[in-house]
Amino acid sequence: MRSDHNQSLPNAHWQNPRIHLLDDLWLLTILAIVLAIGVPWLFSGFAVQAGVASWGLLGLGAVHIAFTTLASPARSVGRWRDNTLTLLDAIGVILIGFVWAHVGGLQNPLFLMVFVLPVMGSMFLSRWHPFLIALLSILVVIVVAISQAPELRSYASSLLGSETLLNQLFGRQGPELQSSFAGFYAPTGYLVAVLEVFTVILLACAVAAEYVGTIFERLIANSIVARSDSEKAQELWATLIERLPLPALLVDPSSLRIVACSDAARTFLRIGDAAPDGRNLFEVARFSFIDLIQELIAGALGTASLMAMRVEDEVRLTQVNVLQVVHKKRRLALLMIEDVTESFCLKAAWDTSEYAALVVDSQGRVRAFNKPTATLFSGVKVGVNAEQLLSQLVAGLPWWEPGLTRRRKMHIEIDSRIYEVTSSEIALPGEEQRLYSVSLLPVARTDPMDKAGRTGRLVKPQPAAGSPEATGKRRELQ
Repeated sequence: MRSDHNQSLPNAHWQNPRIHLLDDLWLLTILAIVLAIGVPWLFSGFAVQAGVASWGLLGLGAVHIAFTTLASPARSVGRWRDNTLTLLDAIGVILIGFVWAHVGGLQNPLFLMVFVLPVMGSMFLSRWHPFLIALLSILVVIVVAISQAPELRSYASSLLGSETLLNQLFGRQGPELQSSFAGFYAPTGYLVAVLEVFTVILLACAVAAEYVGTIFERLIANSIVARSDSEKAQELWATLIERLPLPALLVDPSSLRIVACSDAARTFLRIGDAAPDGRNLFEVARFSFIDLIQELIAGALGTASLMAMRVEDEVRLTQVNVLQVVHKKRRLALLMIEDVTESFCLKAAWDTSEYAALVVDSQGRVRAFNKPTATLFSGVKVGVNAEQLLSQLVAGLPWWEPGLTRRRKMHIEIDSRIYEVTSSEIALPGEEQRLYSVSLLPVARTDPMDKAGRTGRLVKPQPAAGSPEATGKRRELQ
C-alpha cells in the first residue's frame, strides 16, 4: 500500500443489480405457476394436462438458469447480452402461454394474471421492454384462445373477412384438448370480453412498469455515484492512515492481522521498508499486556493510558487508543500508539525530587504539581487558585511571580519551616501570557515555640554556615 507518488483512484466496480432482479422475478413467476396449478389440482379436482404442462415448467426453469448465468459477474458486458436477455424474456412469455393452454386455457382465465410478472420484470431491461413484452403476451394469449375456441376463430374471421388464413393455421375445428370442467361453455362475447380486459390490464401494467423503471433508473444512477464516492473516500482514507503523524496500525479483529500501517509506525517499530501487511499484530508490536490489547481491539475498552512494549531491545512506554472503524465493508480496529516514555520519565523524576514544584499560569491557577507539593499543600489540585495555597505578596506581586527579573529567589516560612522559593518565568510561543515554574526547597526549621511564627510568613534569608557573613557576625558577638 505504500507509495511516494500521487495515486490515481480507479473507477468504482459496480455490479448492475437489474439482471438479478429480473432473474428473481422469473423465479417468482415459476413459483406462482406451480402454486396456481398444484393447489386447484390437489384440492379442487381441477383437470390439467400435467405431463405436457411440466415440459413448459421445465423450459421456464432453463430460462431461469440462463438468467442466473448471464447475471454472473464473470460474464462480459456487451450488446449480445442485452439481446440474449430480451430473447430469454420472450421465450419465457411463450412458455407461459404454452403452460396456460394445457392447464385450462380459456376455462382458467385467472391464470392470465401470471403474465403481469414478466411485464413488470422487463422494466429492468429498458424503458420500452414492458410494452414489447405486453404486446407479445397479448399476442400469445390471443393465439392460444383462437386455437382452443372455434367461436373466436369465427369471430376473428368475420373481422378479417376471410377464413382461409385461420383455417390453415388451426384447422376448422382446432386441436382437441382435455376439458377442465365437464360441460363448460362460454359465449363468444364473454371470451372476447376476457381478452379485451386482459389487453387493457396488461397495457396498464406496461405503463406502470415504465414509470417504476424510470424511478428505478434514477435510484440506480444515484447509488452508482454514491458507491463511487464511497470507494474513492475509502482509498483516500487508507492513504490518510499511511500519512498519519502518529504510529497507527489497522488490524482485523478476528485474525489480529495487520491490514495497513502508517509511515510513522514503520519508523517507531523499526521495521524499515518491510511490509507488515498480513503479519500478526503481536509479532510486529510486542506489548507487555497482550490480553488488554486484545480487549481493546474487541471493543471492550477504548484506551490504555500506560502500556509497556519492546522495540528491539528497548522498553517504551506508550498510550494506546483504539477506534473501531469500517473499511471496505469490514469491521477493523485502528490502533494509534503514542510514545509517552519521555513524559513518563520526566514526571517520575519530578515526583521523586526532594523539593515541591508546581506550575502556575498567568491567572494564578495551578496547572501541574508533583507529589511533594501535594504533601506540602493538602488542598492542591489542578485548576485551584495559588492564593488559596499561600497568600503572600512580595514587592506587590503574588508569591509565584518573579517580576521583571523573570527569576526570583526568596525565603518563606510554612508550618515552622523555612523554604527557599525559586520562581521562574516560562514564555509561551506566540502568546503574551506566561507560565511560572515554582519550586520550594526546605532549608531550615524554625523554633516551634516562637509565637510570632505563622504559616506563609516572609522571612529574611539567614547566611549559610561558613559563609563570610556568618563569620563576621560571630566576631561581632565576641
